[in-house]
Amino acid sequence: MSHVYVDFGAVRIQQYLTRTAGLRGHRAASNTLAWATTDDVIREVVNDLAEINTDAGEADGVVSLRFPAEAGTDTAESIRRLQDSVFAHLRTALPGAEFHSVWGEGDSYLTVYAEVLEPKVRRGEVRRDLPPTAEFPLAVPCRMCHTDPAVGTESLPDGPKALCLDCSMRNVSRRQIMADDHSPEGRLRSALGLKPAPNDFAELAALGSAQSGRNHLATVSVDGNAFGVFFKALAEEADADANAQWGKAAISRSLSEATRTALANATLELPLTTEHERLCVVPHVVGGDDVLVSLPADQAWAFTLTFLREFGRLVHEKTAAILDELNASRAKQAGLPALRAPTASAGVVFAHARYPLNLLVESAGRCLSEAKKEFGGRQASVQWLDITADGTDAPTHKPLALSALWDAGGKETRAAAALSGLAKVGASHRARLAEALRGSGPLTAAAIAHRVGHLDAVQPFLSPFDQPDQPPETGIGLGAALGLARWWPCA
Repeated sequence: MSHVYVDFGAVRIQQYLTRTAGLRGHRAASNTLAWATTDDVIREVVNDLAEINTDAGEADGVVSLRFPAEAGTDTAESIRRLQDSVFAHLRTALPGAEFHSVWGEGDSYLTVYAEVLEPKVRRGEVRRDLPPTAEFPLAVPCRMCHTDPAVGTESLPDGPKALCLDCSMRNVSRRQIMADDHSPEGRLRSALGLKPAPNDFAELAALGSAQSGRNHLATVSVDGNAFGVFFKALAEEADADANAQWGKAAISRSLSEATRTALANATLELPLTTEHERLCVVPHVVGGDDVLVSLPADQAWAFTLTFLREFGRLVHEKTAAILDELNASRAKQAGLPALRAPTASAGVVFAHARYPLNLLVESAGRCLSEAKKEFGGRQASVQWLDITADGTDAPTHKPLALSALWDAGGKETRAAAALSGLAKVGASHRARLAEALRGSGPLTAAAIAHRVGHLDAVQPFLSPFDQPDQPPETGIGLGAALGLARWWPCA
């Protein structure tokens, strides 16, 4: 049967969630977004206008609906009424967010998504719903987000403040926030059976090891690689083989499950989780193949590498059968190249716990884009930036493929072992080596390392002395290695 599919999504959701400085406000907005887009809530909103599109995956901030495409009916009017209802609900729940909606008609959601919905979004052919503009430009600005005009004064932990509508929604008690199992944080905590995460970013950073300074956090942004190519091929095969399309439609839900499972596994394997038996990762966004989290800086590499490994493993398991079928079909079609299971890449940013999260999210997004671009989305990769050590400029080192640090069997590579050795060198000596490298080059840094007895730790990241144009044996230059080593001990 042909259906009209109508999708809704929050635009620039990471920037929206982080528009307030405190963790409390982020949590409240994340919780509200998750609640407002749950199936049970949306069913009540749309009533008999449409039904939940179960062929779509689960993602916070995303709603997918459908209704039968019947001849003789005014489809445009039905779409408009449905959009009006959902937009009104979302606007009430999240006054400061921006939403859009896109629609298409067909027999299979995978086909409609690949051939109609996704291209429409790229071209900007969507209906948008924007926050209302300020009617009185001289109104007092909100004292929490400093973005919208205040509409009233409310009590906060640090005293009464004038708040806008959106920040008023975020001004709820911590007890109410932490008890919400609809939120990304609540779901993760419940799934793992852990005690709640700390109240604020300073307390979260304080969970780190003593040598970390207990005052730095990492912001990790993750996104899938080549999912568009995969779903396009999936849609084409579904069109050619109607008998297989229902099994393939479930793939999108399986990939959403892979994201949540990888997050849970990566969190559970952290040394701090075992030590404190509490949630040491605060997820802000979890949905589809998109993840944004904050955690103590010295846990970031362990979390990121484990997540990328687990995500790749889970997706491979869930897509192995369909990939075999797709590749067999592609081989018959003029020898089309074989498809691989989608992977994910990450951007990691380290900074002091007081550094504004909205700026960290932007930096992590840029690092993520660099990681995906470097390898063309063909393999799991990561790019990182240490704002405290290197400033806010774009990283000077190249992104790394996950395979450079962990092999296919999940064991550390020679490069990873060498990084563990470099991390054992005292922080002051590593800082001196970094300064010498910047000022005089690798030979001077090597000479200093030799004098203080650390040449063996540095050698794997230096080019052969008689072949300075050749890459280091580990494939990682000394500058990048010193940056990695700062937060490497727990990886």
